Order: sequence, then C-alpha cells, then structure tokens
Amino acid sequence: MSVRRLRQFCVVAGTAAALTFATSTGAWANWTSYNTVWDQGKLSQQWVDESYNEINFTGCYNVYTPKSIDVALWQQIDWGSDVRHDTSTLTNCFNGSGSKSTATESGLPYDSYYFEVDKIAGGCISCTVSVNTVNVDTTLAD
Repeated sequence: MSVRRLRQFCVVAGTAAALTFATSTGAWANWTSYNTVWDQGKLSQQWVDESYNEINFTGCYNVYTPKSIDVALWQQIDWGSDVRHDTSTLTNCFNGSGSKSTATESGLPYDSYYFEVDKIAGGCISCTVSVNTVNVDTTLAD
C-alpha cells in the first residue's frame, strides 16, 4: 500500500470513528429503571449532565441489616481515570414500597456520569438489594 493510500485510509477511518462517537446515544440526561436488583460494585448506565444530579431509589428491599445502600457518583473521563465525586448512604427507601431515598450533587462540570453501588448493608459483599424504581434526574427545578 502506498503512503498516499495509507494516508487516505487513515483520514476515512478517523472520520468514521469521530462520527460514531459524535452520534452515540449511549448516554442520556434522565433515565428510569424498574424492578432491578443491585449488588455491591454494580454500575448504573451513564447519563450526560452539567451542574446537578439527583439519584432516586424508591422501594428498596433486602433481608440484611443495616438497611442501607451506599451509592458513589462517578464522572467518566474519556482519556484518563474516572473521577469519584460523592458517596451517599440511602436508607429511607427501605421504609416501604413508596419510600424514596435521594442523593444529590451540584456544581458539576458538563460530562458523562454514572453511579456505583459502593456498599450494601455496611459492606456485605454477597448481599443484594431489590429496588422498585431507580431514577436519575438532572433537573434542579422539580
């Protein structure tokens, strides 16, 4: 392959890759999931946001004590290590099927985010939590 053809190939391949990343729909601003099971270390789907994040767990159930789930907010860094922002301990969602726990963080830069279930019941590695609704809301006005 000549140098000219190789250069043309690289330009075409680079353009195709850039268009693929630019039009990716893998991350949305708000999302909701229903009837999910979470274990320690599980990652949420990603979302794009700036300034404000609200993570809501409604209707949590596990058989372990303490009745708690710790969620850590992460900022995805494309060309480096992801940045951990805050960890919140959620407990109210264990008070019944309609009970909601909320973790919030503000002052965040525009980027992609996700959360990780950091601990369940204070650090039980084999524990799981069933959750009726998990919701990420990036709107401060509600």
